[in-house]
Amino acid sequence: MDLQFRLCTQNDLPILQVLLSELDSELQLSEGQMQAIFERICQIPNYHYYLAQLAGEPVGCFSLLIVPTFLRNGACEALLDSVVVLPPYRGQGIGRTMMQEVARICREAGCYKITLSSNLKRDRAHQFYQNLGFEQHGWSFSLDLCSIPLS
Repeated sequence: MDLQFRLCTQNDLPILQVLLSELDSELQLSEGQMQAIFERICQIPNYHYYLAQLAGEPVGCFSLLIVPTFLRNGACEALLDSVVVLPPYRGQGIGRTMMQEVARICREAGCYKITLSSNLKRDRAHQFYQNLGFEQHGWSFSLDLCSIPLS
């Protein structure tokens, strides 16, 4: 499989919006909103969106944030998010190849672990990650700041 990876640019925002809508069908960001968010992302060191291309056609993406820690002699930790393969390309090994690329990037950056979060409803995604060696570790907690009053 000739899958190529590259960092997303501003020119990729329309396809990125299509890809991300596969994760969240309610994603309704305007072009201007996408641009503004992308500019903010570009200001964060070691935070990138990657585009996976097959024969020059975009087929998937992922985001990766690599942060230094005080653990493991200063090793980094990676936070993986927004992993998606377009439906017509699923089941062809693209997701597995994308995850191999994630691991390669993380190893080169000196990461000691990759962390990701997956919606409870995505049983197929959970099986996919487990088949790649990911283990469920602890509990994940989130706080919806829009649902609590400011005090």
